[in-house]
Amino acid sequence: MKNTLLTISLFIFTISSYSQEFVNGMIITQRYDTITNVKIEKLNDAKSLLHLSYVDADGILQKPDIESIKSYTRGDENFTRIYNNGDMVMVKQITAGKKLNLYERNYNGLTVYYVQKVFDEIIKVPSSGSKYHKVLGDFLSDAPEISQKIKSKELQDIKEIVTLYNKG
Repeated sequence: MKNTLLTISLFIFTISSYSQEFVNGMIITQRYDTITNVKIEKLNDAKSLLHLSYVDADGILQKPDIESIKSYTRGDENFTRIYNNGDMVMVKQITAGKKLNLYERNYNGLTVYYVQKVFDEIIKVPSSGSKYHKVLGDFLSDAPEISQKIKSKELQDIKEIVTLYNKG
């Protein structure tokens, strides 16, 4: 009896650990077709930039090529394709601001940030200290107080910088 109970418990644990979690979402394809009322598989952020699986309104599991997707929402998370230095890359939107958007791409264990002035230029935020402060300070030069604080290394956290810029 104990062996049977142990076997059943182990079986249930195995199934639950391999179960997939799906979240309500919406998909926009590269051809601007909108697919609504879908359940999108919840993956970690790095995998979410490379793969997409969803259950459509008819209950059928779909696995489109990620290159065919312009953007998608999964619950309250937004993933979108941006154009940077001649390449289209899928990123997670961290902040959708009135003036400045912040995107993140976690790939191969490295986190890369991109900032975009709304309806304007987008830059990849350098990861090295000296370049980080100069490039970001110059990019946000239309907000002199924030720009100066970045260049003087008084402001360093990218999320704080984006929040302050959007408030100004």
